[in-house]
Amino acid sequence: MALSIRRLTEQEYASIPDLFLLLEPHQDPAQIAERCAEMRQAGWFCIGAFQGGTLQAMAGISLRTHLFSGRVAFVENVVVLDEYRGRGHGRLLMAWIEEFARGRGCRMVTLDAYQKNLPARAFYERLGYDARGVHFVIEL
Repeated sequence: MALSIRRLTEQEYASIPDLFLLLEPHQDPAQIAERCAEMRQAGWFCIGAFQGGTLQAMAGISLRTHLFSGRVAFVENVVVLDEYRGRGHGRLLMAWIEEFARGRGCRMVTLDAYQKNLPARAFYERLGYDARGVHFVIEL
């Protein structure tokens, strides 16, 4: 059975907190659900990699306009369930996003990866992504 990439349905958004906890296990699932609703109001959406109706991987996407680069697609929260890693799910998600971004007039796709997440950084570099900056944070 082939893997398909598509936008999540309204009902499928309920699974996002569980998937996101794989990236950030210390987060509160209820708060994640609230943030998803708020982000969706601002235009953010998720795509998923499905096989046989089972969600095996996901990524969040929003379109932004930056002064330095113009219109971009920003990717966040790429998650592939452990048992499906190494099977091309992430590559297919990113290809879908790149095609989507081209079709919306974006000049580039951007994303953040934690410095310590070496497997994710290596994955994006294999796909041709260039680490161009540093994301600074201060807790308030």
